[in-house]
Amino acid sequence: MIRRLRLKFVLMNMAFVSVLLAAVFAVVQRAALSHPELSVKFLRDGKQELLTPGDGQLKSAIYAVMGRDIALGFLPVKGSGDGMSAEGFASLPSCCRGTRGYQHFFVNGRYIKSRIMTAAVEEAYKNQKLVGRFPGCVIHLTVKPGEVDVNVHPTKTEVKFQREQAVFTAVYGAVLSALDRDHTRPQAAIPGVKPSDTVTPN
Repeated sequence: MIRRLRLKFVLMNMAFVSVLLAAVFAVVQRAALSHPELSVKFLRDGKQELLTPGDGQLKSAIYAVMGRDIALGFLPVKGSGDGMSAEGFASLPSCCRGTRGYQHFFVNGRYIKSRIMTAAVEEAYKNQKLVGRFPGCVIHLTVKPGEVDVNVHPTKTEVKFQREQAVFTAVYGAVLSALDRDHTRPQAAIPGVKPSDTVTPN
């Protein structure tokens, strides 16, 4: 009986440590995506699991944190207006995933969870992705410090924007512009019509 209890305690402790390490690793990954100018290394049991180059390039940090396949399926995103800017990367419509776990949002360098930014990104992909698939992204939003309140949640990952509509518009516009500039998507071709020709309705 005592041996069973000891074994159960050991297994529970191992599970707790595993969950704790996963949470720590997630924090380290977000720090790397937040500050690509810093070289970030993560070791677990003496084994290197993450190393970012610290070259100041967000794409390099994404490559190291999220992997080659995801990084290669990302488009650069950039837009500004109304006193704020959105910059980063978002996935090609063909590279959307079955989970929102690949969406990362930052405001003034701080990792956040934002329903407004999530909605803006996904609205930009409307009619461009399969049902049940979600775009991945790493979006950095820069706003004036007085326009965002980071003290609305104990973990400080949820924030309140003074101008939510402006945030939505900035993120939506930046992502949609990137998708519109994407030339990798197949274009519909009309037989006998050259790209330079103009098609007018009868």
